[in-house]
Amino acid sequence: MNKTVIEHVLARLNEIGINDIFGVAGDYAFPIEDAVCESNNMRWIGNCNELNASYAADGYARIKGAAALSTTFGVGELSALNGIAGSYAEHLPIFHLVGMPASGVQKNHKLVHHTLGNGDFDVFYQMSQHLSCAHAILTPENCIGRNRTLNYNGPT
Repeated sequence: MNKTVIEHVLARLNEIGINDIFGVAGDYAFPIEDAVCESNNMRWIGNCNELNASYAADGYARIKGAAALSTTFGVGELSALNGIAGSYAEHLPIFHLVGMPASGVQKNHKLVHHTLGNGDFDVFYQMSQHLSCAHAILTPENCIGRNRTLNYNGPT
């Protein structure tokens, strides 16, 4: 069975005991949130803002050992950073899933919302690296081993 990138990620999170994903619905993150809602093993827990979602994920990680948070690119991920930083300082594993603009938009440095308007799509990712023990931008080509097939059903 072929899986999308987010289906693969959600399955791995579920394997380590994460059943709930906290966050705020946002346009670039809709594929993440849709996959959570379509999953039989995961539950979407919407929050009123990203900072609250990151604190909810922090509490979940304290109880369950790890947590996941979903935000949209730029404004959403920046709004969650204080909570992520606090979790990092407390050595709490939080998986922060950030929905990003399509790869073609990024490659062509297009001017789109939630950016600084300068064509730099890595600036928020680079900022967040200092508050995490591991980080990656997952694509169909890099998210699983070569002996498995992965389909990508999103924009390019």
